[in-house]
Amino acid sequence: MTSRRAARLRLLGLALAVLIAGGLVWLVLGGEIDAVQSAIARAGAWGPVVYVGLHVLLTLVPVPKNLLAGVAGALFGLTTGIALSFGASMLSAVVGFAIARALGREAVAELTGPRLDRAEDVLRRQGVAAVVVARLTPVLPFTVVNYGAGVSAVSLRDYVVGTAIGIVPGTVGYTALGASASGAAWIALVSFAVGAVLLVGSIVLARRMSRRYGMPG
Repeated sequence: MTSRRAARLRLLGLALAVLIAGGLVWLVLGGEIDAVQSAIARAGAWGPVVYVGLHVLLTLVPVPKNLLAGVAGALFGLTTGIALSFGASMLSAVVGFAIARALGREAVAELTGPRLDRAEDVLRRQGVAAVVVARLTPVLPFTVVNYGAGVSAVSLRDYVVGTAIGIVPGTVGYTALGASASGAAWIALVSFAVGAVLLVGSIVLARRMSRRYGMPG
């Protein structure tokens, strides 16, 4: 009983910390992605650092990672934007994973119920493949996958490798769209086409991997 109460208190404390940290940033920036972009632009040479910091905090709330990838493309260009977006996403993923793992399985199990057992079993057996599928599935929010993996049995190594593979299509596609915002019409068209191909390809690949590894999808 004491351990369960401690787990609940730990869950409550960390949940409040996440909500406060992310919420403060979200409120200060006005709750708009344009405000996030303006804040980064005003930082000048510190813009990349500010971008990474905001990315980590905002994806705890959560704010969609792909929107932030578009911001990176618009502010830093295609190549630098992809590098910054990918690096920030990986850091955000590890932070979310660590927070969820610190909550403790017992506390999280009370919130998720028996479905947690199934998720743990899939991630334990499939490891990297399961994480890749989760990252490639558009309907699964980035933040939800971070927290879900953190309370599962997946290893940190498999989680990091699977995340590094799975976030590439979305990162490249949305950064390209952001980078094309101020470019010529044909660049915007090509970027849109690339983003669409990556999105559709991700869905197809995720479904095929789900069938191959016997995962629900």
